[in-house]
Amino acid sequence: MPFRFSFTGPSPAAVERARAVPVEPLEDPEDYWYLAVRACGVLADTDALFRIGGFGTEDWSFDLGYDMSAFVEGLPHLIEALRAGSEAEIDLYPQGVERTLRFSPVGDQVRITCVSRTSWVPRPGIEVCGLDELLGMCARLAQDFSEALSAVAPAIAQSAVPTLTAAAGVTERIRRRGAAH
Repeated sequence: MPFRFSFTGPSPAAVERARAVPVEPLEDPEDYWYLAVRACGVLADTDALFRIGGFGTEDWSFDLGYDMSAFVEGLPHLIEALRAGSEAEIDLYPQGVERTLRFSPVGDQVRITCVSRTSWVPRPGIEVCGLDELLGMCARLAQDFSEALSAVAPAIAQSAVPTLTAAAGVTERIRRRGAAH
């Protein structure tokens, strides 16, 4: 199973239910890490799905509310680094996940190394993905996540979405769709 990730936003009914629940005021609207955790927590209360897998395991069974936030936290840096041809790392620190993904671009390919800090052993420990394919997955995740957050929790999206979408280059598309909600 090659390394893959995707996000499916909530259904319209789940969006309506989530919007009916008041969102607590943001403590720090400038802290992207904090916003990523809050955003994933709000989306976890919907029927949205995040799938990630690879290195011999098709589905890593990520919890949307916390496990996904570790990936979303590193997504802007990953996109920027890949576009610059630089190495990047995402630390998937949540308990039970505890692995690090290292992305090393080489030409039009990216060498992805998975290092586990649990008893789970990635097999293989290294996978190769096309650079355009990986950037496409990143941009889709940024766009789909941002659209879902904009629909469910506009106050959080207003602070978090610019950082996420600017890195992915999807800011204008999100702005146009957000205006429709």
